[in-house]
Amino acid sequence: MDSISNGNSLPPFLSKIYDLVEDSSTDDIVSWSSSNNSFIVWKVAEFSRDLLPKYFKHSNFSSFVRQLNTYVARLFTVALVLSILVA
Repeated sequence: MDSISNGNSLPPFLSKIYDLVEDSSTDDIVSWSSSNNSFIVWKVAEFSRDLLPKYFKHSNFSSFVRQLNTYVARLFTVALVLSILVA
């Protein structure tokens, strides 16, 4: 997943998450939900120890969640502004 629909590149953080979750060899640790619109970390300890350092400069799950929440909040804000503009 190299770009989003408007042609801009994804932020590296989101691109790394996509690559990490998309890797079927790690499905026992992290995988897409049944609806494929979110992901589930099944084994937090293994995710932190084995996967986070491969994709990020740390192995701190709390830091990962904090950064993820920042992107979720940003996306929610953009969606809210767009819905107001369209209305």
